[in-house]
Amino acid sequence: MAYIGFTGAAGFLVLSTRVNDPLLAMISIGLASFCNDLVMPGTWAAAMDVGGKYAGTLSGAMNMWGNVGGLLCPLAIGYVLSWTNNNWNVTFYVSATIYLLGIVCWVFLDPVTPLEAE
Repeated sequence: MAYIGFTGAAGFLVLSTRVNDPLLAMISIGLASFCNDLVMPGTWAAAMDVGGKYAGTLSGAMNMWGNVGGLLCPLAIGYVLSWTNNNWNVTFYVSATIYLLGIVCWVFLDPVTPLEAE
């Protein structure tokens, strides 16, 4: 599901930059968000499987780093916009690339093996 969700999110974000109708662009962005949400149940389940008795600590760390990314993202978008002469499409391409990098991370995740034997 993570591969499908991340691929869909990346694809719909790129699609939103290609359509000329604002309503269709917003629907595409909404579908990107939906696809991102398809990844979430597996993410939390993997954190429980990998974390074992430290699942709460691992989930908390995962959530914290996600929030750090959310904190830094507006700053990064501001820089991207200033470097690209206010080209918003580039920000969507960067986000789509990050979704695709999420697939690479999932390839290397082994949810079957816990961090520490219980």
